[in-house]
Amino acid sequence: MPAPTFLRQALDRYPFASRRRVVMGRQGSVATSQPLAAMAGMEMFWAGGNAVDAAVAMAVALTVVEPTSNGIGGDAFALVW
Repeated sequence: MPAPTFLRQALDRYPFASRRRVVMGRQGSVATSQPLAAMAGMEMFWAGGNAVDAAVAMAVALTVVEPTSNGIGGDAFALVW
């Protein structure tokens, strides 16, 4: 089922100049500085993984797409309940 029209329009029009795109899912959400890393996290959710699995997938993807800003031994800030 596609997103409602008002929501779809809001995501297509950014108030600021930006090249970043919104990545959304129905049963989870992720946030990174790179859309490809966000997709890696969403794919972990789609494959049946949990939030920790998604965070690890995004961290690994970020080491490839942003090698100067992230590393395998990088930080992870998480509230896990």
